[in-house]
Parts: sequence; structure tokens; C-alpha cells
Amino acid sequence: MSENTSKSHPARIVTVILVVAFWLAAIASRLVQLQVFQHEEFRRISTQRQQVTRPMPAPRGIIYDCRMNELARNVPSSTAIAEPCRIRDVDAAAGNLARILGLDPTELRTRMADPRKKAYLVLKRRIDPEAEDRIAELKLDGVYLEEGSMRVYPDRELACHALGFVNMNGDGGAGLELQYDKELKGIDGLASHDVDANRRSFRGQVLKPPVQGHSIVLSLDRDIQYIAERELAAVMDEYRAAAATAIVMETDTGRILALANQPAFNCNTYNSAEANLWRNRAVSDMFEPGSTFKVVVATYALEEHLTRPDELIDCQMGSIRIGGHTFHDVHPYGLLTFIQVLEKSSNIGATKLGMRLGQERLHGALVKFGFGAKTGVDLPAEIVGLVRNWESWSALSIGAISFGQEVGVTSMQMITAINVIANGGYRVWPHLVDRVIDSGGNLVRIPEPVKTRIVSPETAAAVSSAFEGVVLRGTAKSAGLEGYRAAGKTGTAQKIVNGQYSSEKYLSSFIGYAPLPNPRVTILVQVDEPKGAIYGGKVAAPVFQRIAQQALVHLRVPPDRTLPMPKPDLLRLASDSKDFIPGATPIPPITEAATDSGTGSDQGAIVVRVAEQSLVMPDFLGMSKRRVIDGCLALGIRLQSTGSGIAVQQLPAAGAMISAGETCRVTFARGSVARLQQVTISAGSQMAQSAPGVSRPASHP
Repeated sequence: MSENTSKSHPARIVTVILVVAFWLAAIASRLVQLQVFQHEEFRRISTQRQQVTRPMPAPRGIIYDCRMNELARNVPSSTAIAEPCRIRDVDAAAGNLARILGLDPTELRTRMADPRKKAYLVLKRRIDPEAEDRIAELKLDGVYLEEGSMRVYPDRELACHALGFVNMNGDGGAGLELQYDKELKGIDGLASHDVDANRRSFRGQVLKPPVQGHSIVLSLDRDIQYIAERELAAVMDEYRAAAATAIVMETDTGRILALANQPAFNCNTYNSAEANLWRNRAVSDMFEPGSTFKVVVATYALEEHLTRPDELIDCQMGSIRIGGHTFHDVHPYGLLTFIQVLEKSSNIGATKLGMRLGQERLHGALVKFGFGAKTGVDLPAEIVGLVRNWESWSALSIGAISFGQEVGVTSMQMITAINVIANGGYRVWPHLVDRVIDSGGNLVRIPEPVKTRIVSPETAAAVSSAFEGVVLRGTAKSAGLEGYRAAGKTGTAQKIVNGQYSSEKYLSSFIGYAPLPNPRVTILVQVDEPKGAIYGGKVAAPVFQRIAQQALVHLRVPPDRTLPMPKPDLLRLASDSKDFIPGATPIPPITEAATDSGTGSDQGAIVVRVAEQSLVMPDFLGMSKRRVIDGCLALGIRLQSTGSGIAVQQLPAAGAMISAGETCRVTFARGSVARLQQVTISAGSQMAQSAPGVSRPASHP
């Protein structure tokens, strides 16, 4: 018996060993599976349970005007955060916090009881400093303030429709804030917080710091914008108008110096204004232009050699019958020259010119001038207007369209069209952003200008002469300037109400430019539904006069010496080298982009416009951009900058005599190109000093 038992022990031992070995192998394989193959997955789960990752909003880029005045900036702002899982008495805390933050206590208790928000709950963003102090006094465990920033607009309503606003989520909600939202927002950072088993945070670290968004420098001039808004508010009050719009454009480049709409709203408190006030009427409202539209017909008829400036046109004593309908003039005229047709704003004369063009060519003229398409201005919500294909026109259309009916246009389209005459026949791209820069002020990009010839210089000059007659002898005598020659066209359009032309509601307008013969600014003024007076020459033209007069003085455009001498104050201000508008920052605006064919990194060109008197060109070579800017300002020279580093090339050369209208190109570069040029400059300076009879003009710091 014992022998049999002893013989069975080896089998039992082997069995036990195998079982234990299999059990150990299973455990080992499971450990390998968990610690090797599923290591990353369990580490991720562990991290999720032990750490909370939250975004760090990036500071938004700044918006500057052309003189580097801040139109939109960021200020420190706190967000009240709660971790309800750490709060002992949630009800009492909710009551106290609601009272401080101006929230509904019941709603706040409900939010704090939400199990999904136990670890992190945003109570309120952008709280004021007083509320911060009162929350700190509560000394509540689980309630703290998270630092951030908020968007503010120092000038409140100024340029509100151009700037727009930023909503509570930090996204652009309108205007340039919306149009350039991606560039302004920057790149958010990332922060990590360790938490315990109760989801209470006790340690944090920055995983990725936020990167501030790009800033944008506008063509808008804060002072001209203020002038435009002030004059619009005055005409709104004088004529009890429903709305008004003004645009000031730099004639040669299409840069928008001012864009104003009334009524306005405070960008800082946009939520307190009706959403209807956020609308930028200059690009999103369509209207029948009325008599200002005659420029298209008259210009293209002249361009197609269908008329002459001195041709006599029979205006048939103020009436003409087309397609069974009789069109009338406000005043009956007989024979008028082409120029007088525009001066007197004759509907009959314009209709006859339109009939000479015919439907197809007239439609082609509308398209060439940009009607029926977006201008491409860098603002959101621009509409295309309404221009029907000529094949769908009625028998009346050619007469109605010739003086601004049966078409729908925007204010931006109209000023772009009239500007064709002002700048000698080019259609230019209207824009508000001069350049995009990074947080260090370095250039990121410059929008490419677009310029297309529409009519010949001779045609533009002939029409411009007629437009000057409108101001001197025609319907816009109240648009005349002191010390400057001006030109333009009035318009008075009936508004359509319930499908019918209203006999009570009108849109009064004037679009003009100054000074002749080389216009600097083109200005549109529209007054919607004025009371007591309706004609553009009475309502809108005086507003043009006040805006243009002040804008030209602000831009230091010298008065015309061939005209009767203006007031001494005006002459002094226009030739003064100092800024004379309160609050202006003496940093010159960009007027045009320029490039250089030289080699080297980050090169650019500076375009300088000099004052009226002759000057000796300073030596900018080797100077930093800041010193070049300061030197130009000291001489009253206007400056554009696109490069960075030191000045390595300039034309005209140092010592040359420069006069009004000439440009100086200064190229900047960094790196090896700049160092090589500095050596060259230094060597040249030593040679000049050693050479007898050679002197260099003094540099201006």
C-alpha cells in the first residue's frame, strides 16, 4: 500500500508544478499585456483622472489707425471660476456669489449642482475689479479668479461699424473684428492642473504658452473719422434724418481714411444696442443712386466718342417720352452743353446720352464701373447690389437707368465709381487694412493693391471739369471749399415704399473730391430721409464741404495759391510741420506699397512725400528705421515703412535737392546684407572725410 502511494507522488508533484507554472504564466502574460501592450492606454486613463487640461486664451491682436493710435486693445480681466466639489455649503455660496456677480441665485444653484460641472464651472466672465475684491473677501474654498483679458474700444462709438466687436466667447462678431478674426485671435495655450480623488486641483503647469494674435494697422485716420462722425451727427440732428453715411477715400490708392454711419453704437456695450444698428450701411444697404449715377452714362458716352464736352444737347424743355412714359427734369432746359448737362443735373440730357449708348453698351459700362459686383472691400456682409442683364430691360429701362433708377448700388460702389473720375480713369480697390504685423511689430503682410484703367485720362479730365462746374455754377455751390478747388455730383433719389416711389422719403447725396487738379481725397455723403429739405445740394453738399475742408487741413495739403488767400489760420495749419489735431500721434500713414529688387532678408521700401518747399535730402544710410522716421518727421516728410533693420540704400542720394511730389526710396535689410552695407557705408564715410572739399549733409536723429 505504501509502495503504491509513494509511486503516485511524482505524478502529483508534476501536476502541481504544471498548475503553478500555468498560473504564473497567465499572471505574467496578463502583466505583460497591461504593462507593455496597454501601457499607453492606462497611462492616458490615469492622466485623465489625475490631471485636468484647460486652454489658455491667446491675447487678441491690437487694431491701430494709420497713425498707430489704438482703436481696439486688450485689458486684464478676470473670470470667476468655481469647483463645487470643494465647496462645503453650495447653497450659501451660490447666494453670496450671485449677489456679487449680479446673477440669479436659483439659476446659479442649479448650475453648481450639475454633476458634470463639479470640477470646473465658469461663473461669470469679465468681472469688474470691485467684484474681484468682494469675491476675495468671501474666502471660499473652491472659488477663485482666472486671469484673462477683454476687448475694449477706447473711443467707444468711433468707427464702430468698421471695427465691429468681439462677442463674449472671444470671437469677432462684426466689422474688421470678424473679417480678420483668424489673424487677430492668435494661438491658444494649454495649462494642466493635477487633481485629487475628489477632483480638487492642487498643482498646475503651463504646457504650451499662448501666442498673441497678429495686429492690423488700418488706413483709417482717427481724427478724420471723428470729423466725419461729428458732421454726420450734426446733419442728422438738423434735418431729423433716419440715417446717414460718409466715406473718405484716398483718391490714388483706395485707402479708406474714414467710414462713418449714423446712428452709431458703443463697441464696448454692443449688446445694449439693437442688432439693426450693427449693420454697416456703407456695404450692406442697397439703394437707387439717383443723379450721382449720371457719371456712368456721361463718362462712357464721352469715352465711346458719342459726344463732346462742347456739344449742345437739346433737353426739350424738361421732358422726353420713352416707351409710353414721359420723363421730366426738375427745371425745364433747352440747349445745354455736355458739361452743362452735368452741372444742371438734367435727366433729359442724361437719358439722351444713355440712348446713344444703347442697352448693351450701357450695361457694359455699369459692369466696368463695378456695379452688380462686390468691390472687394475688406469688410464682411458686402452685397453685390442689383444690375439686371440688358436683355431683360423694359422699354423704359434705358431712360430710368441713365439717371439712377432701376439699379441698386451700395455706398462703397458709388464712391469707387466716382473715384474713377477723380484719379484720372482708374478703378482702385477700396480697403481699410494697410498692413498686418506680429506682436513685435514686424511686418507679416501687406495687401496687394488692385488698380484697373476704366477710361482714358482725357475722358476723366473732361468729366472732372464738368464736376467742378457743379460746385462752381451748378447744384452744389455749398460744397465749395476755402483755399481749394473741389468737384463732385449731387443726387436726390426717391425711395421705394411698398413698390411705389415715395413723394415724402428721399435719399440725398453728394460725392466729390479735392483739391483739383490733383485730388487727395474722394468723399461720399448720404443722408437718408431728411426732413425739411431733400436735395443733395442743400442737405449733403455742405457736409462734404465741412469734412473735406477739415480733412485737407489735417492732411497738411497746402492751399491753392492761385485762389483768393484763405484765412491765415488755415494757411498756417496746412503748412505746419506739427500735428495740429488734438490727440494725433505723429506716426505717418502708409500711402502705397513699394518693393526693391535688391537681395537680403526682410527688405522693404519707404516712400516719402515731401513738403512744398525744397529740401536737402538727408543721409539715411546705416540708420535704424526709428531714426529714419524721426528724421522725416522733423522735416515734415510723410513716410511709409515696409522693411526692418537698417537703411542700406536710398534714392535720391543724400545731399540731393528734393521738391514737392518727389519720392525717396529707402531700403532696409537685416543680417549679412545689412552688415556688409554698414561696412561699405563706414568705408565711404572715411574716404569722404579724407578727401578735400567733400562734405556730407548732417544726419537727423
